[in-house]
Amino acid sequence: MILHFELGEQSNIHSLPFPISKQTALLPLTISGIGHYNCDPTYYTLRKGQDNFLLLYTISGAGRILYEEKEHILLPGQVFVMDCRKEQYYGTYEDHWNFLWIHFQGKCAPDYTELLNAEDSTPLSLSGKISFPDYYDRLQALGHHFDLQKELQTSLLLQELMTDLINLKRTENFSSKYGSSRSKLNESISYLQSHYKEALSIEQAAEICHLSKCYFIKVFKAYTGQTPYDYLLQLRLHQAQRLLVETSLSVGDIAQETGFNDDKNFIACFKKKIGQTPLQYRKQNRYG
Repeated sequence: MILHFELGEQSNIHSLPFPISKQTALLPLTISGIGHYNCDPTYYTLRKGQDNFLLLYTISGAGRILYEEKEHILLPGQVFVMDCRKEQYYGTYEDHWNFLWIHFQGKCAPDYTELLNAEDSTPLSLSGKISFPDYYDRLQALGHHFDLQKELQTSLLLQELMTDLINLKRTENFSSKYGSSRSKLNESISYLQSHYKEALSIEQAAEICHLSKCYFIKVFKAYTGQTPYDYLLQLRLHQAQRLLVETSLSVGDIAQETGFNDDKNFIACFKKKIGQTPLQYRKQNRYG
């Protein structure tokens, strides 16, 4: 591991390590430490090969970050996440940097980090929509207690923070690129939800938005994370799962009710996505 740092003689440093137990190591996300640094111009950290992840949030001043061969200036109200296994540099930009940090790890830490940096590793402006300091204070309070209940609460709260950040970044990225298409896409989604039983085509859904097929697919995926076909298939399979559990309809009838119109295609799709045949799913999930 590479680690070089300079805290600075005039810096005000507060940090809180979190204990990592055998139980904590099993959780999706867990914190190894948090801190509040108010640093002078000489502060910096250069690191590589540390097996955890890092969230940085600027309160005032600014930080300079070098990560994945790109330079970023982290301004007040912005957050940045990085994989500490990769080489990274961060330090005070100009006169001072007042910031909060959270080092985290866990089985799902790489996935959450990848989702947050899905399109690009850039600072995210919270714009008052998420209060990072509030999350920090709540996590810090939990860090003073060492028991399983608090460890579970810490993991859940960190998952909530990461989920909020991911959703905000997805929304901001979509708005900056395709914001004018949002209402049209909502119309197409409502149409799919109401007409999934019918023999729908992507062209029909695109026509509702008054968009070309290719552009509609691109914008739809940016908005929902799925292609229109995958979204429609998920709708149909969800309804099929419900009917298998709640009714005595035959597999053929359920195929008709959910827009498949073909028993073999329905069974093949169901098994591929759910991992069981429809009858196996019914037998395993039907109670009473």
